[in-house]
Amino acid sequence: MPRFTDTLTRAGTAAVALLTAAACGSAAHSANAPGTKAAGPQVVSPSDLPSGAVLPSAGGSIAPPTGAPTTPANAPSKAKPAPKPRPSSHAPIGGAIAGTAFAMHWLSNANGYPTMGFGAARIWDAGATWAQLQPTSSTPWSAGSNSALAHLDSIVSAFNARGVQPLLTLGMTPAWAAHSCRHVIGGTDWGIGTCAPKGTSASSAWGRYVSALAKRYQGKIRYFELWNEPSLHNGYNDSIATLGLMQRTAASIVHRYGAKLVSPSIPFTNGSPDNGIGWLNTFFHTAGGRSFDVFGVHLYPADGAVRGGYGPEWSVQTGLAAARSVAAANGISAPIWNTEMNIGRQYAHTGYGGGSTAAGMVARTYVLATENHVQRTFWYAADDRSWGGTWLEAGNLHSLTTAGVAYRATRSLLVGARPTGCTPHSIGTNKWHYRCRWQRSDGTNVLALWSTSGSWRVHAPAGTHSLRTATGGSSRASGATAFTVGASPVFLIGTFAV
Repeated sequence: MPRFTDTLTRAGTAAVALLTAAACGSAAHSANAPGTKAAGPQVVSPSDLPSGAVLPSAGGSIAPPTGAPTTPANAPSKAKPAPKPRPSSHAPIGGAIAGTAFAMHWLSNANGYPTMGFGAARIWDAGATWAQLQPTSSTPWSAGSNSALAHLDSIVSAFNARGVQPLLTLGMTPAWAAHSCRHVIGGTDWGIGTCAPKGTSASSAWGRYVSALAKRYQGKIRYFELWNEPSLHNGYNDSIATLGLMQRTAASIVHRYGAKLVSPSIPFTNGSPDNGIGWLNTFFHTAGGRSFDVFGVHLYPADGAVRGGYGPEWSVQTGLAAARSVAAANGISAPIWNTEMNIGRQYAHTGYGGGSTAAGMVARTYVLATENHVQRTFWYAADDRSWGGTWLEAGNLHSLTTAGVAYRATRSLLVGARPTGCTPHSIGTNKWHYRCRWQRSDGTNVLALWSTSGSWRVHAPAGTHSLRTATGGSSRASGATAFTVGASPVFLIGTFAV
């Protein structure tokens, strides 16, 4: 579920008075055809959740949405309340940041291969759903007579040739294989593809589909994702218990071929994050609900947070905190991947385009993700300018915007470094001065500083030898250097302690 053209103007956004501005790039989901994303509201009512979902009431107890079937007997009676935004001050030193931490969507190979650099890619909205790969029960699994399969082959080959690890998202259900479910809701037909398949066993159409993909791409695709956003109507409208059984079957199959399964990724922006917590709590309690290797989430920020200038911070302080709370309550310790991310969305008229403010938002997104041990963050998308509010590529869908340059510069600076934690200093409601730190293998350390509100004056610590902007511009600096920090991170490099 990606997200504009409005540019937010805020004091101090330009960030570093010491440096001249870097060269500027111009910036001025049921599944669809390649390169398109389903339009739809980000905030939905409880009735927009699929059947079987349980939601916390104002007091925290779970109640089924109006008209929903009875909650499965093994669902819990309580869902852990969503945490308030509460920044953690210092994370333990983790492993070095892998190149796969910077991950991407590429919607159409007609647009040319993206140039910003990434180590992993999610195949979604790219013309390769189950319904597109197998529109009839007799559609052959042969590229010579199946154009959609040939298309998927070409995408996988493009990633493999560049050392990029693909993640293939499973679904949506073709009509011939679909169970009959209620997919017309509130006058909107979300499509039969949002229904579960008729069977969930390894010998069913679902099992054969997963087996065909796992076998065909053995050694080429190491990760499969069960489903896209099943907590929303655009993703799934059938039984959550059935989805758990589908996951159990898929996990067993992909494991046989040496691959791993990512759980179905859901957002935390459909109303309160409690809704996402309630859905996950129900799913984890189904048979098969915990049969996965990686915990997938969508950490899009809430529209209000984007408008307020603290979208990346909301994603980790509220969205990620909600995901971790329900995982901990259910004894789940799998690594977390953010399988869709952008800052803002076109349909809500939020976001930053591709200019200097957008550059700061992109840098902050990956700084906070890596510091908070989100193993992979898949930006939506390299070649998207119609859904998401922050754009990495210019209108020609080839050259990079300033935001795209910031993505590339941040990746170059942080891959291989070890995150040692962030310290946010509150200066008001949803307003912080941030300091984040890394250790690098060459013996130097990195300190990133930014503000979510206005600007602040900073003196570089003793041992500083250089200063970089979010877009990679560099200048000499020392402990005597004073500079202004705004919404775009400033990176200090030196031998100072972290």
